Amino acid sequence: MRAFRGNGRPTLAELARAVDLPHATVLRFLQTLEEEGYAAREDSRWRLTPLVFELGFAAMESLGVTDAVQEILQNLADAYSGTSNLGEANPEGVIIIGRAMAPAERRRLVVMNLRVGSVLPPASALAGGLRLTPGQWTRFDYPDSNQVSVAVPVPQAGSRLLSVGISVAATEVEGNRLEEDMVPALQQAAQTIAGVIRVGVV
Repeated sequence: MRAFRGNGRPTLAELARAVDLPHATVLRFLQTLEEEGYAAREDSRWRLTPLVFELGFAAMESLGVTDAVQEILQNLADAYSGTSNLGEANPEGVIIIGRAMAPAERRRLVVMNLRVGSVLPPASALAGGLRLTPGQWTRFDYPDSNQVSVAVPVPQAGSRLLSVGISVAATEVEGNRLEEDMVPALQQAAQTIAGVIRVGVV
């Protein structure tokens, strides 16, 4: 399905070239998607139908982010007037599986185009948090947007590699507030999320 990116109505030849598979193989896949209602053919071109959103929603539900975790993220975002994220290891970096924004962030004219399901690169605070041990934390500064991102690992998450982070205005971390306030709050949130996972809610 990624082959449809950047070309919403590709031909069979274009799709076969994009995925490097024989035309006959790609056609069989497309015909199956068409039969299930996920794809439609118009002349010689193919397009995905709105039904594919069901696959995305089902996938996100299977990732296991519950209301309990969402509440933790929202409280964190509200406390520092920022945006909090829960990330899980992904081959390309880290995928956002939970996200919450403070009301002030929602009103900003310019907000990063990120949402649940977005993938952040390895050179990001949330991805950096995956590589840390409990008690450690990482910070990334973004001078162009006057933002600071901080992340910590989620300890004892079973077989899952998770991190939780928050992005805030640089003014929110002036003085000792980062080390004395925000990092401990992040670590507490990570511990709480780990506890939710251990009791099987996530």
